[in-house]
Amino acid sequence: MRWLLFIALFSGFFLSAPPRASATVMVEVPFEDMARDADAIVSGQVLSTEVRIVLDPVRGAVPHTFTRLAVRDWIAGSGGATVVIEELGGEIQGEGLIIAGTPIYRVGEEVIVFLERADGRLRTYAMAQGRFEIRRGVGGAPDHLQRDLSDIAFVRWQGGAMQLEAEHGAQRHDAVSLGSFVAYVRRIANRFGTPTARLSAEVSQ
Repeated sequence: MRWLLFIALFSGFFLSAPPRASATVMVEVPFEDMARDADAIVSGQVLSTEVRIVLDPVRGAVPHTFTRLAVRDWIAGSGGATVVIEELGGEIQGEGLIIAGTPIYRVGEEVIVFLERADGRLRTYAMAQGRFEIRRGVGGAPDHLQRDLSDIAFVRWQGGAMQLEAEHGAQRHDAVSLGSFVAYVRRIANRFGTPTARLSAEVSQ
């Protein structure tokens, strides 16, 4: 994984309803790095989400969550009218695998998502750090973006050692102006040449 995942605290497999792990511990990825390194960045609306069992040569049969987006804007990269995001983990009839820090998508919500390719599939770049929910302004207030980082604890290097930041992700809900953010991210992606090859039908099915 290109994006600085140092320690992952997984809840693992459970025979009953899987509790969430307390947190996944990560180094925070700046907006600039995400815009530079993501394979694609899209704005769209969640059409559907479902969990399926996938046969993995290493893990065996594991649940994966598939989220389909109707794409409104390819901020970086290019592709079709829809895109499918596949994340490891999910719950079927009270059983499954829950990984703290994995982004959760809900039908109907509008999002901006930073994406990376892995084994021919698309997943959210830097886990929950790469998913931004669009919140529409009310009463003339500007539209803005918000992230839920409540399942992530951030660390940083200090004095040659890795230190857990005192402020847990639960307290870190970014509120960023939508228009300014899109312009900023697009400018960085164009500067560093975020891939523009089409994301073909294999990742948009």
